[in-house]
Amino acid sequence: MSATEHPREKNFQADLFWRFCLQHYSSGGVSQACLQLQDEFKGNVNLALLLHWLDTQHYALSATEISQLEQALAATETQLTAYRQLRRTLKPQLDSAGYQQMIDFELMLEQNQQQDLIQCLNHLAEQPRAALPPPANNLGQYCQRLQADSLTTQIQG
Repeated sequence: MSATEHPREKNFQADLFWRFCLQHYSSGGVSQACLQLQDEFKGNVNLALLLHWLDTQHYALSATEISQLEQALAATETQLTAYRQLRRTLKPQLDSAGYQQMIDFELMLEQNQQQDLIQCLNHLAEQPRAALPPPANNLGQYCQRLQADSLTTQIQG
């Protein structure tokens, strides 16, 4: 490592992120903003929550690193999107127990996606940086790129 590179020794844990998401998502207005980000702006809720979680830890990412996290979602996002559409289509035909089973399975898929994100994030954290990062505004960068700036504050809670 050269004198201008800075290590980012950090090990993120999927279970801590999952617990943060469960708590934060239930905060007033956050779930509605996340669903709006997903449905209207084609954003990824898990990525948005991860970026906000990193912001709360003052852990900044570059635009390139955020793009790498998005790429890590490719396989699971296709699966989740298809399953979510199936759940919404079948909702009128299911009783509450059947619908809850579908929700529970979708949450398992979401948790798997979060594990993929954390694995990618930990790989990124192992890479030295050429310069010290700016203050963390990861969620703001992501929402701005999706042209969903108005949702940033709502997702932050």
